[in-house]
Amino acid sequence: MTEKINAADAMIKVLEDWGIHNIYGLPGGSFDSTMNALYNRRHTINYVQVRHEEVGALAAAGEAKVTGRIGATFGSAGPGAVHLLNGLYDAQYDNVPVLALVGQVPTAAMNTNYFQEMNENPMFADVSVYNRTAMTAEQLPHVVDEAIRQAYKHNGVAVVTIPKDLGWTQIDDNYVSSANLYQKPLLPDPDPDQVAAAWDILKDAKKPILYVGNGARGARDEIIAFSEKTHIPIITTALAKGIVPDDYKANMGSAGRVASKPGVEVARGADTVLFLGSDFPFQPYFIAPNAKYIQVDIDGSKFGRRHTVDLAVLADAKKFIKALSEKADQLPESAWYRAALANKENWREWMTSFEDDGSTPLRVEPIFKLINEMAEKDAIFQVDVGNVTINGMRYLKTNDDQVFTTSGWYATMGYALPAAIGAQAEFPDRQVWSISGDGGFATSIFKSSATMITNS
Repeated sequence: MTEKINAADAMIKVLEDWGIHNIYGLPGGSFDSTMNALYNRRHTINYVQVRHEEVGALAAAGEAKVTGRIGATFGSAGPGAVHLLNGLYDAQYDNVPVLALVGQVPTAAMNTNYFQEMNENPMFADVSVYNRTAMTAEQLPHVVDEAIRQAYKHNGVAVVTIPKDLGWTQIDDNYVSSANLYQKPLLPDPDPDQVAAAWDILKDAKKPILYVGNGARGARDEIIAFSEKTHIPIITTALAKGIVPDDYKANMGSAGRVASKPGVEVARGADTVLFLGSDFPFQPYFIAPNAKYIQVDIDGSKFGRRHTVDLAVLADAKKFIKALSEKADQLPESAWYRAALANKENWREWMTSFEDDGSTPLRVEPIFKLINEMAEKDAIFQVDVGNVTINGMRYLKTNDDQVFTTSGWYATMGYALPAAIGAQAEFPDRQVWSISGDGGFATSIFKSSATMITNS
């Protein structure tokens, strides 16, 4: 005879199958069955209690950005659901998978203007890639299983709304999740003819740059090898900070809104751009419109979105830059390349000149000098939004296995502390930094007090 289990417990087992170790949220009356399930399964999943649902959603997004795996959060019916939105939009804009479980009033009370009842599905329609309300207790684990698949497929937010009574209902304990069947998609290989065409454009360029985005994550060695062989300067977007070590001689930093001086100047001066795995929105302001432009992405819908494209390559960034490096000839250092390196060195010397400044009010350079000195080789930096983002981009030295994240596209203040909670929950033995300005800290501090219920 098949054993019985509460539907909420069956749902949490699905999360465990998918390797979800933490879930962030604030208890509420509409979510009591799930809270009971989290208590029952406290030895196999870690519940992190936050003081505001926005913090829980940002913590889940922050965890997902650091791990590359899905983060999980929840909110109760009505106000709790609304509070999730800010953090979910951060996940959507930065393309990370997050599962949001949302409470709802009991099925018998739905559509009766009941206490805290809302039609929640329309509210989450814009932020989500999957948005469903469970209709029966038996389908609850299936719906959550499907939600996680869709979140991974689209690198986005999946929302499951759960009427209060369903989680308490006893169902057969026989659901088998699809977690063991999941496979990462095979990313497209570069076309050799397009690789050759790209090299034809680059080798004739007088002032080329390599613009690295988040899609090139994991391609550090290949990018450096290409730059060493061709002597082409590198720029990175904010989301891509750390892919190439900040101390690498040809890494000019970033252009755009959170820029370095050498990054801005090589971007504006370039006559040819190899744009690798990004949808950076400020290209029209920092890259000459008449520059030759090669765009490499796994998503063809992004081609030409920001800049006129001379060569569009549908390919994985890492595979492409490796193939391009093999195709490329060894090039001598050009005057353009040497000027870029000198510009960076000058910029570094200027910034360093303030590191021991003891004046009042205190400058940021001495603070970041100490952070860099104290940071461990695998430190995680969760950086807030505002001037602190600019300072983090300029002064944090993300080398070795260090990780930098921020609220890149959505740019919501109050990101750093919740994101740091998410990173620390997943990596309790790693050093995690929450770096905020006064605005971001004030935004989140009263929401971010967290009580972690750990395995016992």
